[in-house]
Amino acid sequence: MKDYFSEEPFACRDGCGLNALDPALRSILNQGREKFGRPLVINCGCRCKKYNAAVGGADHSAHLPAEKVDNLCHGCDIKVLSDITRAILHKIFCDLGIRRFEVSNKHLHIDNATWLPRPILASVTFKGVPET
Repeated sequence: MKDYFSEEPFACRDGCGLNALDPALRSILNQGREKFGRPLVINCGCRCKKYNAAVGGADHSAHLPAEKVDNLCHGCDIKVLSDITRAILHKIFCDLGIRRFEVSNKHLHIDNATWLPRPILASVTFKGVPET
């Protein structure tokens, strides 16, 4: 399988150097990209605790290294602005085995953190952006 992604999109945005995405999730992302047939833009991959707190992430976010499991990050956010694209990507990643999703008006979060609760679909609204 072709690797469509460079390392940069998965690195923590605060410049700390954290870049430990789970290889299984990266494989799923590549398979999803292949099925989608168009580039996927990764908004957020790995986060250190400091950056996760700064962006309002959950204490047990899949973006954080799973210290009690494998010390890898198991979540990423894919830039999505269209409801149709969001639905297509949701279906693709669901077919690839992803069971944890978070939807916003700007991204689709996917993760393979099997030890976290498994909502079928969660929706979030960002401050200052009305939910439609």
